Amino acid sequence: MVAEILAGIALAKSAVSGIKSMIDTANDVSDIAHHIDDLFKSRDQVKRDIHKNQNKKPKSKMRAMFNRKMHEDEEDELSVGAVATMVLEQKKMDREIMNLGIRIDNKFGEGTWTEILETRKKMIEEHNKQVQAQKELDKQHDIEVHDFWIKVWTWTWQLTFVITAVLALWGWLAYASKGKIPWIW
Repeated sequence: MVAEILAGIALAKSAVSGIKSMIDTANDVSDIAHHIDDLFKSRDQVKRDIHKNQNKKPKSKMRAMFNRKMHEDEEDELSVGAVATMVLEQKKMDREIMNLGIRIDNKFGEGTWTEILETRKKMIEEHNKQVQAQKELDKQHDIEVHDFWIKVWTWTWQLTFVITAVLALWGWLAYASKGKIPWIW
């Protein structure tokens, strides 16, 4: 897990350095847009990984003793060093992003970076609303399909019952009339 987080941080750093190298030659923000996209994707992934890692339970004392007895060198993702590395790298990446925002504002005008962040936030919220609406539509569709098949099943067994009852009545009438079919003389 620590390795994944550090890999995400390295990806973010490479995106920041790509943006920094291109920012002076860029004519508009679209020239560096894919680097900014990579930066935010990697930053979000790192935050998700750190959050997952924080919810992880520490190893038991028995497991630690077993590792020592068996001379296993298993990296402890919850050690102070590993956690410190993750947190410090995250802080460093946040500072790099802030400096990048200042450079973008200097190049493209005051408030450009803030506008980028706000637009991204609005787009993510809109996307989440669409996903939620689609989930609700899917849930409603599942309910409707379920109701449809319940109705089909109900009609099927009712029709089967009615046909069986009619055939039984017909058979009884044929028996009662001594082999003659009552309505076909």
